[in-house]
This record gives sequence, C-alpha cells and structure tokens, in this order.
Amino acid sequence: MKKKSKVIGKDYDKLEKENQYDRIDYYGLIAKDSRIKIDTKRYKKFFTIPDSKIENRHSVYYLPTKQHRSDYKCNWFRDLLEGYKELWFSEYKSFIDSIKTPKQVEDNARVEYLADGILDYDEANEKAFIAGLRRSSDYKVIIKSLYAQFFHQLMSSIDALCLKMLTACGYKEEDYTKKQFDIYMQGLQGDNAVAFRQYKNYQLYDRAFTVWNFLKHNSLRSYKTLKKWHPKMVWDPEEKYQNGESALSVVKLDEKFILDCIDNLHLFFDEMCERTFGENADDAQWDYDDYFYEEVQDQINVIVNPLGL
Repeated sequence: MKKKSKVIGKDYDKLEKENQYDRIDYYGLIAKDSRIKIDTKRYKKFFTIPDSKIENRHSVYYLPTKQHRSDYKCNWFRDLLEGYKELWFSEYKSFIDSIKTPKQVEDNARVEYLADGILDYDEANEKAFIAGLRRSSDYKVIIKSLYAQFFHQLMSSIDALCLKMLTACGYKEEDYTKKQFDIYMQGLQGDNAVAFRQYKNYQLYDRAFTVWNFLKHNSLRSYKTLKKWHPKMVWDPEEKYQNGESALSVVKLDEKFILDCIDNLHLFFDEMCERTFGENADDAQWDYDDYFYEEVQDQINVIVNPLGL
C-alpha cells in the first residue's frame, strides 16, 4: 500500500510541474473501465470530502457505490420535487402574486372615486369597500384554481414516476392503482415486507394523494375518505358537501400546503427506497461517480474558461 502511495505522489508531482490542471487525475480522479475512482487524499486538497466515511476503507482508491445520480431511485423523486419547487417560484408564485387582491381593488377604486371629485370621502370609501367585496369571491376562485392546477400537475407527475419505477422493477400490469403500488413494493421487499400505512412518513404521501383524489373525482366517497383520514384538509363545518360539487369549495388548498408537499414528500419515497432497495438517501446525494467528476470538471472549467465564454 505504501509503495502505491509513493507512485501516486510522483505522478502528482509530474502533473503539477507540467501544470496539467485540466486533467481529472490532477485532482485525484482515476478513470478506468467506465468508472471513476477517487484518491481522497489528493481530492481533498481541492474539494471538501462529502462524507468522512469514504476515508474509512482498506483500498487506495474510493469507488463510489453507483455510477450516476439516477441509479438511486430515491433521487428520481427528489429531483422531480426540486424541479416543481423551481417551477413554483419561477412561474406560478410570481403570476399569482400579480393577480389583484380584493384589498388592491378596494384601494384602487377609492383613489379613482376620489379623483373624480363627485363623491365625498365617505361615499367613495363605501363604494370602494363594495368593489373589494365583489372582487373577493372571484379572487378566491382564481387563486384556488391556480393552486389546484399546479397541485394536480405535481401529483400526476409523481404518480407517473411511481409507475415508471414499478415498470423498471418488472411490473407488467396495464392498470395501476395506489393499492397495486403498495402490494408490488411489498413483494420486492421479500420477508421484511412492510405496508405503506406502517411507514413513518406515510401520512405525508397519503394526505397529498387523498387530496388529489378528491380534486379529481369531486365525489362524496372521496370527500368522506379525505375527511376521515385528514380532517384538517377539509372546511365544511355543516357537512353540506354533495356528490358532484367542486372539491375546491371545501378542500383547504393553499401555498403553505403545496410547499409542504414539495419540501417533505421526498421523506416517504426516501423511506420506501430504503426499505425496498437498501438506499441511503443522504449517501445518494454524493455517492456516485458523476458527483466527483462534475465537481472536478467545474473546477477545470473555472480555470480554463474563467469568464464562462
């Protein structure tokens, strides 16, 4: 082992003398047989080691567990949710914030009435207040509709990704339900199979799915299911909801709920992938070849092309 370390040291001396900082091996990355191995002693001279446990090994080089980020199925869901978070803040939130609130309509109306000079202050204030009230109903419908549109798109993408993952694991049925998803994942877990409802983070997934199901079907059955398992997501104190009425009239759908889903749904899928595939979600953020290669390549690009041209 010591002899190999000396050879590596001489190689680095040569690379440094020749200023070959545009090569990945300059930073301790060794490419062989389509994989990347890391000399962590050399690597940490330039970069922060993502986890100290990679230095607790008996070999000269560290070989990451996976080759690509997408080789971890938990990252499928993490990356999807991160993409939707970016979409929310870059598109939806700015658009929603641009929609005039009842208060803005009231204030604008007051200014216009006073500017006309026809009404006194009390009269202008009264008419402005009425304009704000009229806006209130339309505003709530518009905002909730946009929340529902985004949430439906989010959940539809998650559901599609679940089926894509199942198919990659050998699922061959033409139809697909949440129950089938649960049963198939238990089958992959073997003797240690655990149903979704027993997961620590199941409520995060079930709440989002049950709200989505109610929004899709607008049925009394889906309403009762949501009220039974997640009563805080329903506002219907007199329980007047009827079959076929818009779910938006009683479901509590707001920005706080949407962001909570985006920020926390990954916990359920992390747990599922740990139980089913033995994945560690924290390690999955760095324990693959491309992570180290991209770190080094970014550094090379900064040196070779500092202006990013």
